[in-house]
Amino acid sequence: MNDSKKTYDARARRLIINFWLYNVGVLTLITLIVTTISSSWSAKFLVSALISVLLIGTLVTKFLLMRASKFVMAEIGGAQSSEHSAPRLFNLLGSICMSTGVALPVVRVIDSETNNIAVAELNKDIANFSVTRGLLENSSLIELEALLAASIARVSSNEARHSTLAVMTIGLPLLVKQNGTVIDRILTLHYLPVSVAQRRLRKELNNDRDFNADSAGVGVTRYPPGLISAYEKFGPSSKIDASYGSLPLWAINPDNDEYGRPEIEDRVAALREM
Repeated sequence: MNDSKKTYDARARRLIINFWLYNVGVLTLITLIVTTISSSWSAKFLVSALISVLLIGTLVTKFLLMRASKFVMAEIGGAQSSEHSAPRLFNLLGSICMSTGVALPVVRVIDSETNNIAVAELNKDIANFSVTRGLLENSSLIELEALLAASIARVSSNEARHSTLAVMTIGLPLLVKQNGTVIDRILTLHYLPVSVAQRRLRKELNNDRDFNADSAGVGVTRYPPGLISAYEKFGPSSKIDASYGSLPLWAINPDNDEYGRPEIEDRVAALREM
């Protein structure tokens, strides 16, 4: 688990650095082009311009990450819940968080009959869980505990942080296409086309992350049949109406072939072998 945590943490940092470098690189290129065709410039002016590019590039990066986090929450959304409105959910979460040392996430409930749960870690301080009403109503105590444990495992391994940052950076064109304003579209004109962003996002996300989360979740509950039973209730009823950008953050999606995620049957088969 520690090796996996370090790996995901390193990959998350790399995503942020590459995102910053990309923005700064584009601004630097524009500055050099303008400076080259300008009839009056000096070395002092060039140095000042490059320093300005670094500052502006950093501000643009922070702004786009802030916008991307809003896009992600707009995609998975839900109304913030509390232990008073969902005592069973919070009791289970509190117990799992206490045993794993993970901070209690912000919980949102989506008014949907589907069975699903999304995990987004927008910053390293706290995660966001979006749980559908259907999942709360259709899952037994053991099944819900198993699903929450697998979701917490994504947070404790830093996989949730890495996946969320991948969606926010590589998948930014996908999010902007779905939720962005005119200004957002202008600011992201220099990014790759949606189709290319989708392929890069698929390449970035490890196809084994679902198996790893399931295995780690079972390591918490010590009861594989609980997660097996929960997944057997998914299928078509877990389909989420979301853009391709946010689909990697959901536990299950029947239309997930675009990201090469394992079929639910394969995940159940792996759990049966434990």
